[in-house]
Amino acid sequence: MSCRSTARSQRFNQLFVIGITGVLVVALLALPRAAAAQSKYGPLFDKFAFKVAGSFAKLSTKIRIDSETLGEGTTLKFEDDLGLDSNKIIPTFGFDWQIAKRHKLSVRYQDINRSSTSQALKEIKWGDMVIPINADVGLGYDIKQTFVDYAYYPWVRDRWAAGFGIGFRVMEIKATLSYTDTEHDVSGSTEAKGTGPLPYLYFEYRRMLSDHWRFQTGLGWLSVKVGDIDGSQWVGRASFEYLLGDRWGFGGALNIATIDVDWKGLENQEGQSIFKGSINMDVNDITIFARVRF
Repeated sequence: MSCRSTARSQRFNQLFVIGITGVLVVALLALPRAAAAQSKYGPLFDKFAFKVAGSFAKLSTKIRIDSETLGEGTTLKFEDDLGLDSNKIIPTFGFDWQIAKRHKLSVRYQDINRSSTSQALKEIKWGDMVIPINADVGLGYDIKQTFVDYAYYPWVRDRWAAGFGIGFRVMEIKATLSYTDTEHDVSGSTEAKGTGPLPYLYFEYRRMLSDHWRFQTGLGWLSVKVGDIDGSQWVGRASFEYLLGDRWGFGGALNIATIDVDWKGLENQEGQSIFKGSINMDVNDITIFARVRF
């Protein structure tokens, strides 16, 4: 079973790489035309843009890790049950490439690390480990997520544009739960981790509110079974940006990202795909950003 799960993950990751490669090939084929139109897209679009941002993230995490040995695990709300901080200020990095008048590729990256210590108020089953009541519990939780959006704009006007496309949320999660029971002199630690590209259908709208103010919004959703992952997600964003000259932009944004999936083939610390998980998570943030435009 472990080998089959790993093989499915590898096949899907290969398909994902092929898909992204196809998008990049289309982009490269369109490059000569795009290069000949360096400044035709502004101020509605930027030919190239790099964005650096500070994000105040509001997080909510509910996870259950099952195993073949112990069966269904305990559902844990990390922020309530294990004292994980639900707020964190994190950096966010982004890149936009207007490949041609009606084609755009965007990338956004976040890395969110959190940890906590608490006391078990109930018996906890986590993978192959059982944590007794009153044990001291340590939690380390790391989320890396990269959003890759391709949009095609059939509607482009002087002051506004609207389009649709496909996006991938490449998510890497790692949750490590450890405990120490001083009364019975026992301890343990179990890690569960997984990486998966989660696709969604995407719609985007943008408008110039004035010569210097630009508004953008986008929404993505999909419920699908892909490889070892079965479930749904929402991705949304809205931003207001002030364009300062030809090279700079400053603004604020609201981003939402939810996920509710069953995830087979999660790996333990030895790299064995033996766990199954249920993951319900919200990562919402308010962002202040600066953009360099080309």
